[in-house]
Formats: sequence, structure tokens, C-alpha cells
Amino acid sequence: MKQLQGIIFDLDGTLVSSSLDFPAIKREIGCPADADVLTYLKTQPEDVQRAAMDVIHRHERLDAESCEWIPGARAFVEACHQQGIPMAIVTRNSLKSSQAKIERNSIPIERVITRENSKPKPDPSALLQVAEEFGLPPESMLMVGDYRYDLEAGRNANMKSCLVNFTILPDYSHLADYTFEHFGMLHRAMFG
Repeated sequence: MKQLQGIIFDLDGTLVSSSLDFPAIKREIGCPADADVLTYLKTQPEDVQRAAMDVIHRHERLDAESCEWIPGARAFVEACHQQGIPMAIVTRNSLKSSQAKIERNSIPIERVITRENSKPKPDPSALLQVAEEFGLPPESMLMVGDYRYDLEAGRNANMKSCLVNFTILPDYSHLADYTFEHFGMLHRAMFG
């Protein structure tokens, strides 16, 4: 892992806690339980999309008001800073809720890409954009996340992917190049 030169983080469930209740959000907006919310919304008329986005923004705003650093994440980010490793956040959240979470927790990562300014993960566009901005080949970067879309985006961008923050290894863990139950383990693997 020491050869990795740049890191992209997911935000919710990776760097900060999340209380988003996706089954409740899906019920409220009429999204099928097995469908991806953002993909489902693209198939809906504009008035339905607007109303659904209002619901999603309300849930994200409430979530942002209570989020906290995931244990060990702050120390890992600080170690990356000390080592001069460039970092970015790529999230499927809105810019407004992402900024609220970043400000609330004083997350020292300046480059943030949200669903408003790039195609959402698992599309690799945002990850490839970050690699280009950092002047790094995608294969020298690590995508760190807690969900399938993070790992798929990493693979789609030809980056290493790292699954963190789980108590039971999820069924999509095979998509990860690295799996660590918590940031302390990732910290040791990266920095010794």
C-alpha cells in the first residue's frame, strides 16, 4: 500500500457517520426497495424528480446536523496530510449536505465532488477527474469507501479500492482490493 500516491474518500459511512435511512427515503419517494435512488429518479417526470429531491435534501440536511468522524478516520486523514498525500472526497450526496458535514467536522480535504458536478459512483468519471487534477495515474490511487458503489467506481477507474468500517464482511467485499474493519487497521497497513 505504501506505493499509493493519492486517496479518494467516500464521505458518509467512510469519513463521517450517517443516519440516512435509505429504505425510509425510498418509501417516501416511491422508489422500489431494490432500486438505486439516483438511477430511479432519472426515469421519473421532472415534477416527481423535484419533489423527491426535496425529500432527499431534507433527509441529508438532518443527517448532516448529527454526523461525527468515524473512529480513526481523522487520525488517518491527518497522517495522509503529514505525508503529503493528496486527498479528495467523491460522494453521491448533495454539495450542500457535504459542505455541512465537512464544516461540522473540520475535515481538511478541499477537493470535493458531489452528485451535482459529476456522474454518481459507480461511474468512474469523478475519480478519473481527481487523478487528472492530481497529476497521478489512476493505478497509483486508492478509493476508500464503505459501500458497493465506492468499490465499483474504484474498479471502473482502474484504481485500487479499499473497504473500511464494517462489522460483518458484506457480500460485495470481493470488489475490494483491501478490506479493513476500521481505520486503525488501514492506518497500520499504510503507514506501519
